[in-house]
Amino acid sequence: MTIRRGQIVVIIGGSGAGKTTLLRMLIGLERPSSGHIFIDGEDIAPLGDRDLKKEKKKCGMVFQYAALLDSLNVMDNVAFPLREHTKLKDKEIRQRV
Repeated sequence: MTIRRGQIVVIIGGSGAGKTTLLRMLIGLERPSSGHIFIDGEDIAPLGDRDLKKEKKKCGMVFQYAALLDSLNVMDNVAFPLREHTKLKDKEIRQRV
């Protein structure tokens, strides 16, 4: 699938079809077991955590019904943007959350 800048894409399918998995892979929350994911010409699948973090800043995802990330507890969901987009230490993040 190729999505060009400015293009609007709708991903639809039945329950369990892989829509959420696809989107989670596009924003780096999950890694593919095979294949490639290119964002701005760079394959993000093999990137290490540091480089992947830079690429994740280019993407965003709004969950249906503002759902939390099901792989994280509530505290980690609230702390997630602070960890990703600030240089706060874990102790300070926990205090803020």
